[in-house]
Amino acid sequence: MSTAAVAKLLGVSRRTVMRWVSQLNMDLDKNELGHYQFTEADVDRLKEIQEQTNYQSLPQPIQTSHTSRSGTLKSETSVDASKVAALNERVDELERKMQSKADDVVSYQLLQHRREMEELINKISSLEKKVEELEKSQQKREPIKDNVLVFDQSSAPKKPRRKNLISSIFSF
Repeated sequence: MSTAAVAKLLGVSRRTVMRWVSQLNMDLDKNELGHYQFTEADVDRLKEIQEQTNYQSLPQPIQTSHTSRSGTLKSETSVDASKVAALNERVDELERKMQSKADDVVSYQLLQHRREMEELINKISSLEKKVEELEKSQQKREPIKDNVLVFDQSSAPKKPRRKNLISSIFSF
């Protein structure tokens, strides 16, 4: 029987069954997947444990009169050496390809960065030339302002403005 079937039969959870198994150090047979397989004797032993826990109010160590049995895992694994060698060769080949690809990517990125740096250097040098040209043209345009006369004012004196008669009457 499986752990789930035993738990359903006893009316407890699978974790409870597993806890009882570990507390009792029960050696159980396992299937090819590593799951416990319970015999009728194992189920009877667990029923006895359940009855003891139902009648005890305080937690006490569980006592059993049965001797433990040892279980073995039956599994047969056969490994073909030629298949393992072929897989190892394939893994090595994939690692080499991956390393080569990584090297190619890094090389491409370095070339891209170098080209971008060269473009930036060319742009900076052209900007420097333009700044120099502007400075030279600015120096040429500055005229000498020593004896410059400015005629912004008109020669006639301004008359004071007269207030409108109506606005002077109504303003306070």
